[in-house]
Amino acid sequence: MTTRRKFLKGVGAGAGALLIPPTIAKAGRRGARMPGGGGGGGGGGGTTAPVFELPLNIPPELQPVSSSASHDLYVISQENAALEIIPGTTTDILGYQGMTPGPTLRVDANRRTIVRQVNNTSNTHTTTHLHGGHMDPHFDGHPIDLIAPGEFKNYDYSNKQVPATLWYHDHTMDLTGDQVYAGLAGFYLIEDDFERSLGLPNGEYEVPLVVQDRTFAADGSLIYSDNFQGMGDFGNTILVNGTPYPRFEVANRKYRFRILNGSNARFYNFTLSNGGRFIIIGTDGGLLDAPVAVNALNMAPAERYDVIIDFSNVPVGQSVTMNNTGGGGMGGGGGGGGNTFDIIRFDVAREEIDGSIVPQTLRPIERLNPADSVITRRWTFDRRGGRNTPWTINGRPYDPEFVAAMVKLGTTEIWDLVNMTGMFHPIHIHDIQFQILDINGRTPPPELSGWKDTFQLPPGGRVRVIGRYDDYVSDPNDVSTSYMMHCHILEHEDHAMMVNWMVVE
Repeated sequence: MTTRRKFLKGVGAGAGALLIPPTIAKAGRRGARMPGGGGGGGGGGGTTAPVFELPLNIPPELQPVSSSASHDLYVISQENAALEIIPGTTTDILGYQGMTPGPTLRVDANRRTIVRQVNNTSNTHTTTHLHGGHMDPHFDGHPIDLIAPGEFKNYDYSNKQVPATLWYHDHTMDLTGDQVYAGLAGFYLIEDDFERSLGLPNGEYEVPLVVQDRTFAADGSLIYSDNFQGMGDFGNTILVNGTPYPRFEVANRKYRFRILNGSNARFYNFTLSNGGRFIIIGTDGGLLDAPVAVNALNMAPAERYDVIIDFSNVPVGQSVTMNNTGGGGMGGGGGGGGNTFDIIRFDVAREEIDGSIVPQTLRPIERLNPADSVITRRWTFDRRGGRNTPWTINGRPYDPEFVAAMVKLGTTEIWDLVNMTGMFHPIHIHDIQFQILDINGRTPPPELSGWKDTFQLPPGGRVRVIGRYDDYVSDPNDVSTSYMMHCHILEHEDHAMMVNWMVVE
């Protein structure tokens, strides 16, 4: 059996220096994969980020370098870069186009997109996963399908799926946590004419927001703690679109925010300081049947919510803050000079006529019938042994050569996700979008009734999901064409809570 360590050593001579990015300090360890600090600490930062002083960064939208009748071609360069994130200091990152988050790709459903990922880093192997994407497994960003420095890979995406808020990020085996923390993440938005016809806020009134927590040393460098034994790495400073605690000027009208929890491990419970409500119009896999108004957004790592916030009742000159008030699965905050309560401040700066609407009917959702399921597969998430042992799925730590399930193309299956641990795990399943049947035996709330690819698995609990496996098959002779399932606490993923599975004819 090829172990994860043997695989990394086999990538090239001096694999530790070759693979681990030179951009982040490791708190509480020396060399690769020593146990991190306890309880979710971020290693103790030395900076104090300004709160609500810096303007929100909005990542630029990348344009294709060429287009034809069949597809659009985008080129993204993965680079080492030095950015001023905390004022007066410099932070070394790994970034798509040298920025973090990377540029946003906005594409049309059912129109083919080729994204050429070019590894221009100094010494880092990478692979890129389109999270939430439905594509041929050759382009899914398998953890051992690596791009060496100086090389590139064309990722061929059909976009044959319901329009949704997706994101792309690094997925390198054993190092996903390190390299996403260092900056390798960006938005990928799929839309279509139907969605554009609904009258939702658009243009400058549609804003992607990725929320991440990081810890910075006094000189601005990133500090990363590989806390795989507990709830993962928790930073003490909140970034929104790469900006610490930003402010964002808005008009007194409706805005659409595509919110992504891009943190390695932190769960958030977002609330608005004026008691306002989030009008949820979509989740991971696209629009809901109808909008759902909630007082708080509880978000696990990798989950997305597509929401409307209405500022029409806020007088010009006043502000509304979005805060983190804790919630299910929350771990402790890190020490040091930051805070994890403040997120972003919206400053109502002007009056405008609002021509947008929130329709009472959004996108009808095909409901999958449990009676059509050909099998129910049970997956148990656990850890056998002491705190320093790997995490497991069905009693096995991740083995890149082992394929745990062969799913028949065109069939519908129910997957029964069972948590044998005392903590939350956000479980992400690649390839298709699923519907939640029940959470601990109960019907999910309306905001979780749509298409999902990431599921909050409660401590000692279970979640049943149903999906139909269409369009694409794996090569049974090539394990790198497997799809994946894993915990999206990235420190758990990197320490073996991950499994291969395939779709076959």
